[in-house]
Amino acid sequence: MGKKFCVMFAGQSVQAPGMCQELWKLPAARDILERLKPSLGDDLEAVTTDMPADELALTFNAQRAIHAHHLGHWFAYLAKNPETELCGAIGHSMGVAAALVAAGSMSVEDSGAFIRARAEAFRDVCRTFSEPQGMAAVVTKNLRDFKDRIESFPGVALALHNTQGKGTIGGKLSDIEAFAAHAKKEKWPMKVLVLKVEGPYHTTAFAPCRERLKAALEKIAVAPPKAPVFMGTSGLAEFDPARIKDLLVEQADHLERHFDAVWAAYERGCRDFLEVSYKPQPVTWLGDQLTGADGKALPDVTSMTVKTEDLALMLQ
Repeated sequence: MGKKFCVMFAGQSVQAPGMCQELWKLPAARDILERLKPSLGDDLEAVTTDMPADELALTFNAQRAIHAHHLGHWFAYLAKNPETELCGAIGHSMGVAAALVAAGSMSVEDSGAFIRARAEAFRDVCRTFSEPQGMAAVVTKNLRDFKDRIESFPGVALALHNTQGKGTIGGKLSDIEAFAAHAKKEKWPMKVLVLKVEGPYHTTAFAPCRERLKAALEKIAVAPPKAPVFMGTSGLAEFDPARIKDLLVEQADHLERHFDAVWAAYERGCRDFLEVSYKPQPVTWLGDQLTGADGKALPDVTSMTVKTEDLALMLQ
């Protein structure tokens, strides 16, 4: 029996101009593009190949582009490797929709409808802000050592816990700047780096998205996944369609526990991790996630990245 992979999909921030320029030349990926256009827009090819960085970074464009990129890469990979078996699927933030498709829980078409609704809801919330809001990456040795301090700081919330020492905070930019100044004054061993995003995703600012996401999901079929989907909203393996839908709704304003989701995959037996992407990200974090008591990466974990150029060579 060959390896069973835990496939990984990134969240918002991996978008890049021209990210799918070569991808859409591959027949299996082109088929996915055409299947997604009815939900994600006739401009989807232009968004993923020609759009300038500043426009592509906007929530509505970034989420559509990244999802199309995920599925295009994944199905192009499967076209060459149809025997691929999964022990699990993990999607970082919005990447969970692609993870659900990979695990057979959601169709390509329904995933596009969900991402469209999500992108529109997030965009519309961003338009309501009366003053600039956003996010900042926080980097330290062990993020859990600072979790209480972050959560007690006025106006700032821990939005994503990505690795042992990395996460993201969200709030008004003025509050984030105040937090950064406070951390520096207190000489905390922490770096705070403001990110170029429109809003503080995964914080209470996005609670208004919940009703719209719930309404969208009422029209979408979610089946029990054929392999466990490890969701950041719970940090656990999820199988129940109703619960998966609830977690997709909660994700809008809920702490994304990606770190816990990766550990849940390991504890369930996943050892070989795979990411197929223009710009691999979550698979590169494994060395700061699955570590032993000595802080070193666990020796039984392997990772594989397949980039667009690798797919092109495979399919020649």
